[in-house]
Amino acid sequence: MRDLAARICRDYLTGAWKTVSADEIKLKRISGGLSNYLYYVSLPDSTRNSSRSSSISASSTIPTEPINLIPKRPRKGSADDFLRNGNLYEPREVLLRIYGHTHGEQALETMLTETVVFALLSERKLGPKLHGIFPGGRIEQYIPARALRTPELSNPRISARIAEKTAEIHSLNIPVSKEPDWLWSTMDRWLKTADSVLCKFQPTSPDEAEQLEKLRKINFRAEMNWFQRIVRESPEFPVVFSHNDLQEGNILFKDYESVDRRISDDTDMPHFSDGLNANFQSILLSAAQGDSAHDPTTRGEDNGNAMGQMSRKRSLNDNEDSIGGELDNTRDSVLSGNSQMFSDSNDGCDPELMIIDFEYCSYNYRGFDFANHFIEWTFDYISNENYPFYVHKPEQFPNQEQREHFISAYLRRIHNDDEYKASDEEMREIQKEIDCFTMASHLFWALWSIVNVYQEIEFGYWHYASCRIDEYFRAKRTYQTLYRYTNDQDRE
Repeated sequence: MRDLAARICRDYLTGAWKTVSADEIKLKRISGGLSNYLYYVSLPDSTRNSSRSSSISASSTIPTEPINLIPKRPRKGSADDFLRNGNLYEPREVLLRIYGHTHGEQALETMLTETVVFALLSERKLGPKLHGIFPGGRIEQYIPARALRTPELSNPRISARIAEKTAEIHSLNIPVSKEPDWLWSTMDRWLKTADSVLCKFQPTSPDEAEQLEKLRKINFRAEMNWFQRIVRESPEFPVVFSHNDLQEGNILFKDYESVDRRISDDTDMPHFSDGLNANFQSILLSAAQGDSAHDPTTRGEDNGNAMGQMSRKRSLNDNEDSIGGELDNTRDSVLSGNSQMFSDSNDGCDPELMIIDFEYCSYNYRGFDFANHFIEWTFDYISNENYPFYVHKPEQFPNQEQREHFISAYLRRIHNDDEYKASDEEMREIQKEIDCFTMASHLFWALWSIVNVYQEIEFGYWHYASCRIDEYFRAKRTYQTLYRYTNDQDRE
């Protein structure tokens, strides 16, 4: 792997990377998803960059100015200007991503979409810089940061920044289908798999048996059809380019003090919830295929998961041995839990955030991103080390003031107007979107959990599916009460 990493970096990067040997580079394995293999690669300390410094500045990675959807053309200049302006960028450290295997037209289409999105976000400084794309993977900017934690989502300053970042994503014009079909096609695909799983699964504990029996009694197809009719009867729901998984693990926070401390002592690298590509798969480079110990096809991962094999909610805690003993494996999705929680006392500066992990991105109903994010305030996937390996606190769902704080920041960014104030009618319309797509989020992730029950990851998939479907029916009753949908209208 060391020779392969050195060769890829030599071919796609500039400056010192052209001459550094495989033995000289620093190489560390970073825990990723079940479908990708991530490696931290760095020039040796003794090697000097031949171009400008690769240090990450706030202005270069996490912009505070409104997004410019039309990139500016570079001015004509000399070759020295070209180099000095950073167009031949020589990073000191990078993230090397090796894809797993891709099977089927759907997987190929998904990978193509995600690659286009990654490149556009990189160009517009909304995501990590893209250093190179090669057959079987890509080279990304390495960003020393940690994922947010669930309690931090409710911090007013963090919440406002997430809202602004969400607005930037929703403002993008991406060259993919603009029809909001992704939600329906994904749930339809999962429904077919879930029917088989519910029929054939053999429980291994009384708790699994209880949850399985409960879920077998639910007509998921009828619930999806009912919800789909509700949405299609509401043409006022806006469609935007959406992230579709705005949970805390997909939001990086630049915590300078703790990151600098961890990097300086050359210990484990942070784990980025598998970065921006948890299950977009391609073919492993032929040069790496001899590495059978880390070939995903040898790990029993093809269990009918319609969206690929990955862990959305928890660190994988991968205990694989290092390749040839030369790599350091990391296990945590945050910096060992030792960094301090962000609070309003933090130096008075706005938190620097970056949204990552666009494997579910598509054009979708705007309300799904809002509702899904707010629901994530209530689920903690880190703090509970015992079954079911998550904590659900429905009382943490944002209250009206917190929702309006988020929406107001979002609308100011959308309108590029710091003084913009939403009308009461606009707030009511957005609240209806949230109420409606709260149902969608719960139904969606309930199905996701069912189709993932064969995963070997330590997570209570049946328990989680049961919890999410309970919340779906609670949200459905609320929506019926608020918007006067009668039983006759609900009946198939």
